[in-house]
Amino acid sequence: MSMTVNWINPYADRTGNWMKGNLHTHTSPASHCGKISLERTLSLYEDAGYGFLSISDHMKLTQAESERLTMIPGIEWNSPVGEHIGLYSCNPEAIETSITIGKPGEVLAAFSSPDVLLILNHPNWQLRPHYRREELMALTGYDGIEVFNGVIKRLEGYEIATDKWDYLLSNGRAVLGFGSDDFHAEGDLCLGWNVVRAESASPEDVFKALKTGNFYASSGVALTDIYREGDSITVESDNGQEIQAVGHGGKVLTTVRDNRMTVDISRWDTDYIRLAVYGPGSSMAWTQPFFIDNPDASS
Repeated sequence: MSMTVNWINPYADRTGNWMKGNLHTHTSPASHCGKISLERTLSLYEDAGYGFLSISDHMKLTQAESERLTMIPGIEWNSPVGEHIGLYSCNPEAIETSITIGKPGEVLAAFSSPDVLLILNHPNWQLRPHYRREELMALTGYDGIEVFNGVIKRLEGYEIATDKWDYLLSNGRAVLGFGSDDFHAEGDLCLGWNVVRAESASPEDVFKALKTGNFYASSGVALTDIYREGDSITVESDNGQEIQAVGHGGKVLTTVRDNRMTVDISRWDTDYIRLAVYGPGSSMAWTQPFFIDNPDASS
């Protein structure tokens, strides 16, 4: 099973079905900051219509089972000085030993593999952000960053980190963009999520879609299709109202006031294009980037 991203067209496989899920979820008492029990947390996500979920308690692998949710084992590793990394794998034993490692670079070096998904969490949390641009560039081996972290809306910092995503992409670092609730309390439900296009609801197929970039991140906008045909990239949505094509350096290349956009990637002097879809209120969705040429994905 290939676990590499097709950066020219991460959505080339259109055979699966869309499934919504959250990867960043804390429970009580397993996470010192979690306020909701595991049983109640599972019930909330089941009733909200989610398809998959990861319980990613701090420095602890929490085993969880659900009849309605596809469960992806996860841990949120954190260093003594603040950096947080989400580790996910269909094989719990592949990530459990991460709790004994003390530095971000060591975690990424030890666990970067096709069997583990590594996400740098909430880069723009706190006034001294968890990951500055130069720190993101210095680290290697991670699959992506959280471009939206819902809980930061009520904390210091900024929940959106697309500025750092574009900085990485523009410097040749091919990384994915993820959204999350970062669930700690009931008010954190349904703030941000990922929607995968998976061949089935099995943990392995959901994980493959996440690992290979066949998903989009959202804070409220629902996309119905994303595809590329030659130089044309199309995104369609249920409730989108404005769509922007974003290129090198975070530059907005073109905008339409509609729920559908087709853009010709060859028109622009850019190495990648990603699509940002705006919906009612402050809701958004973010596609993964489409590169002109396949980059050296050595991030």
